[in-house]
Amino acid sequence: MKHASNKAVAMPGGELSAPGGEHAAAVLGIWHGSLGRTVRCVPTRRTLMAESAGRTLYAKVYRGRPRAVAEEWRWLHVLPMLSIAAPVPVARLAERGRSMIVMEALAGRSLDAWLVDAAREGWLGALFETVCGPVAALVGRLFAQRFVHRDLNCAHLYVDQPRGAARVALLDLERVFAPALRWRRWVVKDLAALLASSPVPVPLRVAVRFARRCLPEAGPAERRALFVAVAAKAQRIAGRRPRYG
Repeated sequence: MKHASNKAVAMPGGELSAPGGEHAAAVLGIWHGSLGRTVRCVPTRRTLMAESAGRTLYAKVYRGRPRAVAEEWRWLHVLPMLSIAAPVPVARLAERGRSMIVMEALAGRSLDAWLVDAAREGWLGALFETVCGPVAALVGRLFAQRFVHRDLNCAHLYVDQPRGAARVALLDLERVFAPALRWRRWVVKDLAALLASSPVPVPLRVAVRFARRCLPEAGPAERRALFVAVAAKAQRIAGRRPRYG
């Protein structure tokens, strides 16, 4: 995977790890407010989109939270080395209570968007094949490294095409970690969050196939117990009111 140059861009008065390369001017334009349009805004974070050198960039700008930016920056580099695709990292910056991370946009759409289209247009069965194939394989690679996402949902799985040999990538990596204790509990939370975030009903046979693919080491009895725990947790998650729209 090709990354931008690691040459830093000078910036007075702040901590900076901003590769130069072809996106350097765009990064500083976003940071100073002269470039980009807001595509999402919550109390602690604003997400902006901008064009640079023929590519689309996304920037997450936080009030504070330099640690979250540093963690996501680290995982954006680490996970692709473990065959877990993620956005190409471009820059991270922090200064006077503000921090920002910039990434190149991924090809395709989020899994929840594909699911809505597939249900409306009548090809949900074909999409479930992709879910039980490349999507489950990516989640399986994450679990095989003993990592969990802690915000695994359909919006954070990006799929370039809904059929065939799809390429799948993982987004929003700031909370990824390797739990030292209660591994099963964390896996249940990730899988339940993913199930609860589906905008369409997921048949039991699809959930079973998905679990077999992403947890191949688990035996039948363990998988059955896992299904019960995941279903119960997903029901509780689905009953909660989202923090932000």
